[in-house]
Amino acid sequence: MKMFLISNMYPSKKDPLFGVFVKNFKDLLENNKVQFSAISVIKGKRSNSLEKLFSYARYYFSILYNYFFKKFDVVYVHYLSHNSPILTLLLFKKTKPLVVNVHGTDILSSKGKKIDRLNKRVLKRTDLVVVPSEYFKDLMLTNYPFLHTKKIFVSPSGGVDCLRFFPTSKNDNFVPILGMISRIDQGKGWEVFLDSLRILKSRNIVFEAIIAGQGLEEKQMLQKIKDLKLEKEVNFLGLVKQDELVHLYNKLDAMIFPTKREAESLGLVGLEAMSCKTPVIGSNIAGLKTYIEHNKNGLLFEPGNSKDLADNIEVFINLTLEEKNAMKENAFETSKRYEAKNVMTNLYKKLQTLC
Repeated sequence: MKMFLISNMYPSKKDPLFGVFVKNFKDLLENNKVQFSAISVIKGKRSNSLEKLFSYARYYFSILYNYFFKKFDVVYVHYLSHNSPILTLLLFKKTKPLVVNVHGTDILSSKGKKIDRLNKRVLKRTDLVVVPSEYFKDLMLTNYPFLHTKKIFVSPSGGVDCLRFFPTSKNDNFVPILGMISRIDQGKGWEVFLDSLRILKSRNIVFEAIIAGQGLEEKQMLQKIKDLKLEKEVNFLGLVKQDELVHLYNKLDAMIFPTKREAESLGLVGLEAMSCKTPVIGSNIAGLKTYIEHNKNGLLFEPGNSKDLADNIEVFINLTLEEKNAMKENAFETSKRYEAKNVMTNLYKKLQTLC
């Protein structure tokens, strides 16, 4: 199978985690003998509006050139809203199957805006819509009732690479280590996590916390750490390369996933942590609630509620060693259902039905 890959997010040397899922998707499909005969991507983030404008102009031109001059069996598009303007034009000359992989914000951020009209036009002509979770499938059917359920295929964001994320021998930490691996952006809940840590500290509960990631709100987060007097307890690592994350996941007693975003269509980092036998304490929201089972492989708390998060962390800390080990094993078993090789094999089989 020859594929034309389109994505406005793709990693660069400067931004190695920007759209890393798309690169992993490409690598895994190549293992299934898919040949990418045409690729149009934007690598890395742009620092200002002018750079962004030029990058999209080049990107759209690349899409047009590849569409009309390269040979392929199927067009596969990641992220709908940023691509629907050019896709609307291409649909007048549609000769090959079109697959659109939606991820969350590309749909929810366009709701009620003019761009959503273009999204609807594209979706009506799309042969297959790929979504990360059953939660997001239901959301798509609600927002776009003209879509038929058979036209939507659930494929969990490329799955978890068990060769990259795996459990290592763990020592029981005398002081529990809590971690958050996330972009430091609005809606990701970093402030909820910090407020919960302040509550735990006020209860004289001893802990260590690690935050890894980068984003637009790093300065605000670092200032809040100072304001809450958590400098001794919180270690901010900044960006951690994907190949090094396995060591971080294994270091943690629990992964904290405090997102407040309805657009969190799956939450792959939570599954990566589980693949390392690290339970997840996450918001009871969106894609997270599709795989976190309360008191079984992790704990769920009310989104945005720092006290509820603190209460659940305290519950976790006070579990017996036997209860914690059972939760670790259950987390690991959950991650197996999302193993990348199986996920991508199933997607490949589905794509073959289109050609």
